[in-house]
Amino acid sequence: VRQVNQMPESLVVIPFYVENMVLGKVTHDKAQKLVESSSDFRLQDNKLVLQCESTVEARTTAVAKVMDQWRQEGIVTGWRDELYSVQSSFYEEPVFLRERAAVPHLGVLEYGVHMNGIVTNDNGQVQMWMARRSATKSKYPGMLDHIVAGGQPAGLSLLDNAVKECMEEAGIPEEMARSGLQATGAVSYETYSPKHDTITRAVLFNYDLELPTSFVPLPQD
Repeated sequence: VRQVNQMPESLVVIPFYVENMVLGKVTHDKAQKLVESSSDFRLQDNKLVLQCESTVEARTTAVAKVMDQWRQEGIVTGWRDELYSVQSSFYEEPVFLRERAAVPHLGVLEYGVHMNGIVTNDNGQVQMWMARRSATKSKYPGMLDHIVAGGQPAGLSLLDNAVKECMEEAGIPEEMARSGLQATGAVSYETYSPKHDTITRAVLFNYDLELPTSFVPLPQD
């Protein structure tokens, strides 16, 4: 977490506004490209502003047009066809929705759920299952990961999402997940990728899940 929670001191960021809400952070170059890509984005008083009809649907459409274009140009990669909510904080109403892969290009907060799969063996030792990410993943390919981890899509509660991810990523039955998941807090970080000129701002909701010694996780998706 310390390694990824780093923003270069020399990096100049511009706040991203929708009406009077600060929702994200972008570099000057990224802000300029957004303005060049759509008349719905404007630079005003060193702020990047989304100006369109004040509805969730209109804002979602305005952002989607740009990100679809950037996808075709190869700027946005790892497209998921999965919508995330953009809001000022997790429990606020969505201001607009956006494609998961496009999140860092606006520097808005993204959320996820992460599970520690814990086993107490016959000798009383506490152990943890670890996963290895696919080599074809767009982010952190081939690296170690939690037994279950996933982004928080629009329209799902944290618990329902955690249960869904448990089955998809480790084959953990719903009953086992719902009865055993214990919330343990959250981890947040902010990092800059010079390769893509993007700012990732993430909040990860963490859970512990005690698993039987006989259970062997197996991806289902």
